[in-house]
Amino acid sequence: MSYINGSMLLWQDNKYIAVCTGMRRPSENTKTGAMAQTFILKRRSPPTYETKGAGCEGCPVFDGCYVLWHQSPLSVHRAYKNKRYAPYTGSWEDMAKFSKTHLRVGSAGEPTEVPARIWLEILEYVKSWTGYTHKWRVGENLSYRTFCMASVHSVKDMKEANQLGYRTYRVGGEPMTKDEVMCPYYTHDVQCIDCGLCKGSSIKAKNIYAPAHGARKNKIK
Repeated sequence: MSYINGSMLLWQDNKYIAVCTGMRRPSENTKTGAMAQTFILKRRSPPTYETKGAGCEGCPVFDGCYVLWHQSPLSVHRAYKNKRYAPYTGSWEDMAKFSKTHLRVGSAGEPTEVPARIWLEILEYVKSWTGYTHKWRVGENLSYRTFCMASVHSVKDMKEANQLGYRTYRVGGEPMTKDEVMCPYYTHDVQCIDCGLCKGSSIKAKNIYAPAHGARKNKIK
């Protein structure tokens, strides 16, 4: 069985896996632009809309999730079960591949289920990245604030996350505050690949606000 070109098994343990795809043929997502994807999934069970991916339990927008779990995430899980992904080794050859890549940290699934050191090794080499976590309140996850935005859904949560050292990406709800700027995609059609604002506390910038989006946006409280 040959490996899939441009994809890699970044990490796995006895419960979860993390797979990177699109390093040679990036996504054509109109909002993000041509970025490689990462999928954090349950190792033993394929994703469905009812179960979703690794770490999704307890997510405040579980019912309003925009991810189409029956499409790319399911295909990735099937390819993993068929041993189609070469494992990440941290070699210079691996890093050379990432040096050409714009990366989404957690296209589907919760990034904090993957050790922070794995992300940090890779992010040293990529051209750019975006990252978001809903588990910003978990104490042992504070190291992720350097490269992930806290996904929040109220001004109160924004302020709480800021106190913990996170910058935030807030979707819907109350009007934008003076501590936030509108996501440039919605004001100037700037794609994530060209924006660079959603890189956690590794840069100094305001929090980001965006209108509710996705096919299930009406379910976001």
